[in-house]
Amino acid sequence: MIYEHIRQTAKRFPNKVALICKDKQYTYSELISSVENLAAVLVTAVFPGERILFASEKEYHYVRMVLACDKLNVTFMPTYPNLPDEVVDTIKKISKPNHVILNEEDAANLKPHNKGLVYHSPREYLYTVMFTSGTSGEPKAVKHSNNSCYAGCMTSIETYNLSEDDVVLAQLPPPTVAGLYLYPLPGLIKGCTVIMEQFNPRTFAELNIKYKPTVGIIVPAMIVAMSKIRSWQELDLSHWRELSVGSTIIPEEMLQLLFDKGAPAIRDLYGCTETHVPPFTYLIKPDEKHMLQLEVTDRYQYRLDRHGVLWIKGDSLMMGYMNADAEFDEHGYWCTGDVFERKHNLLFYKSRKKDLIKVNSFNVSPISIENAISVYPGILEVCVTYRSRDMGEKEIVALVRTEVSINTSELISFVKEKLFAYEIPKEIIIVDEPLVRNRMGKIQREANREKFVI
Repeated sequence: MIYEHIRQTAKRFPNKVALICKDKQYTYSELISSVENLAAVLVTAVFPGERILFASEKEYHYVRMVLACDKLNVTFMPTYPNLPDEVVDTIKKISKPNHVILNEEDAANLKPHNKGLVYHSPREYLYTVMFTSGTSGEPKAVKHSNNSCYAGCMTSIETYNLSEDDVVLAQLPPPTVAGLYLYPLPGLIKGCTVIMEQFNPRTFAELNIKYKPTVGIIVPAMIVAMSKIRSWQELDLSHWRELSVGSTIIPEEMLQLLFDKGAPAIRDLYGCTETHVPPFTYLIKPDEKHMLQLEVTDRYQYRLDRHGVLWIKGDSLMMGYMNADAEFDEHGYWCTGDVFERKHNLLFYKSRKKDLIKVNSFNVSPISIENAISVYPGILEVCVTYRSRDMGEKEIVALVRTEVSINTSELISFVKEKLFAYEIPKEIIIVDEPLVRNRMGKIQREANREKFVI
């Protein structure tokens, strides 16, 4: 379905540049020809309904493979290249692929089935399996149908009002749901020029100057990394039409920095592997009073339970997990595990429920504390966790890695102006080595607590 739309777009813009990935570039006609050639090879070895576990060091290969699988009704299961053997073994165990293509040797070793070529076009089938980051243990294998993936693309097109005039900068990893379905595939459906290149602070400014992107994403970790680069200081962002800031809480100081650099509008996003991105969003203007509010998109419905946990249903929602039970209610709403809160009669993201720290009678979000600390000069990384005390009580501890020596008392005084009294860390621990992160770059709170606090 997605491939057919892109093929129709290629008929309108055959010679337009479709995809740029570092030194590789495709026009729309070249991209379609490349996908057709790949599908012609795959069809001799793979049957409709089978599953391909795929990885590559080159971003454009993910686009080619997902579209070839689309054409053949084969399930596409992307993961990261060069993973440790034990991680690959876990992914194979939970997803049970029929074929594994993790390098050029695997591709060369695909064996023809020596049977008649089979084409099958069911109305709904397992289109892709995406893997969560595994922050709570074993990754979950998330199943999405062809209809949900198409709906996810349509949500992005509608949200960003994409047109063939847009230049899309896609810098999230292709094995993620946002890495393919938030920007690259929707952009190709609409005839945009899509630049796919995983984020590098030293090349971000170069890409902005060279291509003048109009739609794309930046997250707090990217801003922190770029702030150390000289080219960031003079970078002009006024060519952007909408610059998104990811599905997390971002300090308002960072938003103001982007506005000061000329970004005319910043879009806040909320979503996850299970929902596509974004079921919730809000377009922030420079004079916005409540910048981080969120509104549900037309393709989703939601409710909050008595704990503030978000339950959601909609066109882009997953079919379920391959290796775990998903929590749905009798009306088809799925429990996200994320806590939202209403302030000023508006909706705001607070935290993952499992990450909330109970301090006295308050449920404290570690994210808001991390954001307050992260804008202090010289901070490289921060992770907020807790230390257990008697009678089951907890106290907040902040782990901080810095590029220069800092005075922790002055840091405490700095965050006091931004936080409630019960949110202020009892202790700030300066660590001299990188914090523990998973393959997606997400902070592993429990692993850091065990390493630096307990």
